[in-house]
Amino acid sequence: MLFPMNHCCFLIFFIFVTFSAKAFELRSFSTDYCTNYPEGTRALPELWKHCCLIHDLNFWAGGSSRDRKTADLQLRTCIEDTGAVSTAWLMYLGVRAGSFSPIKYSDKRWGNGWPGRKMNLPLTLEEVERIDLELGQDSSIPFSIKNDFLRSLYLRLDEV
Repeated sequence: MLFPMNHCCFLIFFIFVTFSAKAFELRSFSTDYCTNYPEGTRALPELWKHCCLIHDLNFWAGGSSRDRKTADLQLRTCIEDTGAVSTAWLMYLGVRAGSFSPIKYSDKRWGNGWPGRKMNLPLTLEEVERIDLELGQDSSIPFSIKNDFLRSLYLRLDEV
């Protein structure tokens, strides 16, 4: 006998674990802030730019469908807090409608940081830790935004 039975079971188990425990690549974060939309008013050209940065971070990280809705609502609330209420609603409706668009840009879709990962699944602790590590190396994001964002990801884990 070429392979004893216990070796065959081990080989089958090894193959199963290898293919089922696929680790997904995490792309580096990038943003264009308020995609194809102004980041503020003429007088204050970056008034709600930080809101779009936070929204882009959420889109990059991804998560469940509920997380997506929450991210869109947070964008609206953040822009409303700048005093631009009508702009907040317009952008909110735009990002919500964009999810139904037949045209999908891979770098703009929900969870775009994880190529090959199923969309709309809650993030795992391992994925949040990888996001934390990746953002820890990014000095272009203001510390307070990065810290608040990472805190929100860890809090999401407690909700699952």
